Amino acid sequence: MSFSSQYPILLEAVPLAFAALCPIVGMWKRKLCFPFSVAGVLATNFFIFSLWGKVTSTNTVTYALGGWRPPFGIQIRIDYVGLFIASIIGAVGLLVLIYSWRYVSHELEEEKCTYYYTLYLLLFASMLGFTVTGDIFNMFVFMEIFSIASYALVGITGQRRAVRAALKYLLMGATSSIIVLLAIAFLYGTVGSLNMEDIAGRLQVGGYTSVAGVALVLFLIGFAVKAALFPVHVWLPDAHSIAPSPISAVLSALVIKMGVLGILRIFFTVYTPGFADLSGTWNALTQAVAWCAAISIVLASIMAIIQRDFKVMIAYSSIAHIGYILLGVCMLTDRGLTGGLYNILAHALGKSCFFLVAGAIIYKHGFRRITSLRGLGRSMPVTAGAFAVASLSIVGLPPSAGFIAKWYILWGCLQKHQYAFVVMVLLGSLLAAVYCFRVVYYMFFVGPYGDGIDEAPATMFVPAASLAAGTLFFGIFATLILPSLGSAARALLAG
Repeated sequence: MSFSSQYPILLEAVPLAFAALCPIVGMWKRKLCFPFSVAGVLATNFFIFSLWGKVTSTNTVTYALGGWRPPFGIQIRIDYVGLFIASIIGAVGLLVLIYSWRYVSHELEEEKCTYYYTLYLLLFASMLGFTVTGDIFNMFVFMEIFSIASYALVGITGQRRAVRAALKYLLMGATSSIIVLLAIAFLYGTVGSLNMEDIAGRLQVGGYTSVAGVALVLFLIGFAVKAALFPVHVWLPDAHSIAPSPISAVLSALVIKMGVLGILRIFFTVYTPGFADLSGTWNALTQAVAWCAAISIVLASIMAIIQRDFKVMIAYSSIAHIGYILLGVCMLTDRGLTGGLYNILAHALGKSCFFLVAGAIIYKHGFRRITSLRGLGRSMPVTAGAFAVASLSIVGLPPSAGFIAKWYILWGCLQKHQYAFVVMVLLGSLLAAVYCFRVVYYMFFVGPYGDGIDEAPATMFVPAASLAAGTLFFGIFATLILPSLGSAARALLAG
């Protein structure tokens, strides 16, 4: 057995090991926590990106822990969609971690820095575990780990607003976790298996309609809360806007996508399209999710426009983009699903850039109000320029990745003759242009503010600029991913 065959388990075991050892490193020397964490994330990225070429749209890599084959043993199962999302987690997670170095030492008390890096590694590892597991109960376990780490990181400053936001997040998250656990219990009690592919096979043979239908509804509600889908999105604006900016970036770019991934796994792996005896319920639920997603796009965009706080505006924008992703998914067409999946990448790059830009401005000037950003394009040209470039992707203008994603989502809506959704997607883009370019206007066309260049440290503006550049790269060179992503979408729809 070659060492490379162990990569599937190592991409999960390595960050967990670093998370466990980080407190010990912090007890010895706090300043080593940052390079130690970077080493763990870099090693994990090596294992993730080494799997490209082995995992394709038609080939899945599996790993049975302890040699126990499913359904009796725990399985790691990495398909193309899972590897695609794991790669986003790895790349964005590394850039945000580098950004955290100066920001965290500035915002947090010194003794809390060890807690921060430990929780960050735990969050990073658990999201990867959620992405690559083939077992529904282990998916729940990893969901609980990244949820608890998220609650702690939102309230890590100890300020009253932060603790209140973390508590609100905790109450909503705990409720969703209980709902998902009930769904797992119903499904396990019916089919006697926890492996997702095995459950799908047993459901197809047994046709356990009533209990399976209840479990499907519960799964959908539970993961919709994690994804902050309308109308169960109320926890997100406070949590994302009050958390430290690098954590806001991770929550928006990565954590809420775990809810989307949960819905994808349930809809397309456990309950396959056209599932016997349950196709009516399945189709009705996808239509309901599509309408909730479309309402999210318009309503959250309107809310973003009326905000005065920069980070709250970005938080509402995240709710809108979850709507774009799930609308594309629920069109149940290859183009729509491809667009939804591609928007996971586009949004992760653009929205994490937004939050890092906000953090750099807070770090240098303490500004949060949009009207206070006057002239920052002159004093912080790289930071403000990164926001302007990322805005192209958030709005959906060429040549950005967001344009490619929205084009495919619109194409999917047209394939299903859902013209109301077409209008709502276009309206959402128009509203996004209003709130994004309002900020650009204040940054570049009102002022001036300050004298000379006064950028944040390079470890802060370089990650933000890299993410902005990524939105252009994956817009111009979309063909590097789109064909395989389209094949993966067709494979999901085929069941």
